[in-house]
Amino acid sequence: MTNMKPLRSYRRSSGTTLAETMVYALIGIIISCITYTFLTSTTQLYAKNLSLVHSHSDIRSVLDRTLNNMQQGNSLPVLINTSGAVVATPPSAGLYYDSFRGDPYVITNPSGNGLAAGTTTAILTSSRSALASPPAPAVGDAIIISNPGGDVRVRLTACVVGTFDSTNNRQPYTVTFATALGSAISWTSAETRTATLVHREAFLVVPVSGYSELRYFKDFEPIPNAAGLANTANYTVITKQLSVLTGQTTPFSIANVGTDKIVRASFFARCTDYSTYLNNRQANEFNTFIRINTSLSSRLRPQQ
Repeated sequence: MTNMKPLRSYRRSSGTTLAETMVYALIGIIISCITYTFLTSTTQLYAKNLSLVHSHSDIRSVLDRTLNNMQQGNSLPVLINTSGAVVATPPSAGLYYDSFRGDPYVITNPSGNGLAAGTTTAILTSSRSALASPPAPAVGDAIIISNPGGDVRVRLTACVVGTFDSTNNRQPYTVTFATALGSAISWTSAETRTATLVHREAFLVVPVSGYSELRYFKDFEPIPNAAGLANTANYTVITKQLSVLTGQTTPFSIANVGTDKIVRASFFARCTDYSTYLNNRQANEFNTFIRINTSLSSRLRPQQ
């Protein structure tokens, strides 16, 4: 006959002791801690990597835009502060410069002796051929006229398109200056005097709440007032990721390199997409801060 164990013995052997339960619980806690640590590290690494990529992307856009514009500059930029005022001692929050528009524009010599210092209008003529066709002057542009006593620069407040000369393929423009020339520009009727068309633009770092913006102003002449500088219609934001720390809101300076002058920029950026999560999590580790030092060469920069 089969030996039958009492039912209570099976019930007794099917349970676990308190010690065993505590061991199982401890093992579960250890596994949960390991899993949590792994997930936290992975999430933090993901946030840092993504922020680092965004920081690189922002700096790339800054460099591409500033380098492209500086290489179109017709002269050395002028350093300015956040109000647009000229800064005598670098570094500065921004700079403005003359962007090259086109040349040559032949200046009509009405008297045969050139233009008087009080001249406020002039006739410019440009070629309309496919190989040499500078753009039409526009209000807000400026012309630079070479002169033995120093180049003369005047801003245009009006431009009237004249009758096109189809025989010689030439287009005349009658332009009005914001101010008189100020200096007489002399040349004989046998000579040709030309002008270069430029337009003043600017880059400016403006601190905002928790970050700084690099703003590009397409029109910066005359210098906008406080309302104009803050008007979003007047500028394009290149990046919103620049630092607001001391010394990092003034990235621009001009350095003497031998007999040359070079614009230098030091941008310090950080992506703010995960700034709340990564707060106090970047000490003694790789972080999402990017610093770039670069030189910005103008198209025609003066040399000492």
